[in-house]
Amino acid sequence: MSNHFVQPLYDAALDIVGDIHGEIDALKSLMKVLGYDENGQHLAQRKLIFVGDLCDRGLDSVAVIQLVKRLIENGNAQCVLGNHELNLLIESKREGNGWFFGSPHEDDEKPFNSNAISAAEKDWIIQFLNTLPLALESEKLRIVHACWDQASIDALQQCHSSSIKAVYDQFVQRAEQQIQSSGIAHHAQQEELCYQAELKNPHAQVPLLENLAQKDILEQMHNPIKVLTSGAEEIVEHPFFAGGKWRMVGRLPWWQSYQAEIPVVMGHYWRNFNSTEQKSGLFKHIDAVQWFGLKGNVFCVDYSVGKRYLDRHHQRNFSHQLIALRFPERVLMLEDGRQLQTEPN
Repeated sequence: MSNHFVQPLYDAALDIVGDIHGEIDALKSLMKVLGYDENGQHLAQRKLIFVGDLCDRGLDSVAVIQLVKRLIENGNAQCVLGNHELNLLIESKREGNGWFFGSPHEDDEKPFNSNAISAAEKDWIIQFLNTLPLALESEKLRIVHACWDQASIDALQQCHSSSIKAVYDQFVQRAEQQIQSSGIAHHAQQEELCYQAELKNPHAQVPLLENLAQKDILEQMHNPIKVLTSGAEEIVEHPFFAGGKWRMVGRLPWWQSYQAEIPVVMGHYWRNFNSTEQKSGLFKHIDAVQWFGLKGNVFCVDYSVGKRYLDRHHQRNFSHQLIALRFPERVLMLEDGRQLQTEPN
């Protein structure tokens, strides 16, 4: 069953491109390495798949979105919506999207130096992003930005509207009603008032605020669009400081309970080629070329090209590359022309 939000995936040999984050030169270089012309044509009739997060942080998000739009219209590519595109649709100022909204997020002091956008460009970008599905699926492969959660997929397949923002707002309202009726909203507000100063102080001692944690979980996990684009979450044992505030919930490695036989390829979670000692987070013990998950059939193709703004700021060579996963070959194609065979779990 398919609708606007969950659509059929191409039945062809695929090149699945990781998060681009406005790095137009990286995308053009990778397309050339992969053997595509500027219109997305490939001599072997391969197709391009984009896992979302086309925009933010890099120099030219408009150019990236424009190119991907043309490739899709030519019938040579498909793309799922990422959390960074969702933020534009729901008018949410976040890190790196000042190029679109005209001013940076209040806590955003990073040197992105992204090209700004005109009013006319805003209109067609919003129209285009609203056409993107949240997931692609075939009998051989599934594509999603952050999390393949079957309950969320099923909920979206029951939606009749084609407006991502309208459906998103419906789920927000439902979650808010539950938060209010359960009394969680009142108690979470009291916790926030009590720890108002500490919540934005990285040096403060902040305990687990249970009602605030429950509120965050309900807002995330009861919204299928949030789950698919930014991942599943769980209440953490110890609060941690990230993104300018203390957080009570953290990312859940959903792939450890993914039981389906169909492989999933996603983006969102930044991978790198550092040693285990240098890594942290969900991929600390997962090699950069390794499939992972309960059945070893989940792969993340985001290799942190969104950090290139730091390299520009420090005037150094790029430390991360845009990479595509060839499927069914399961070979990584790097922007510089190198190829790496992926490894089973």
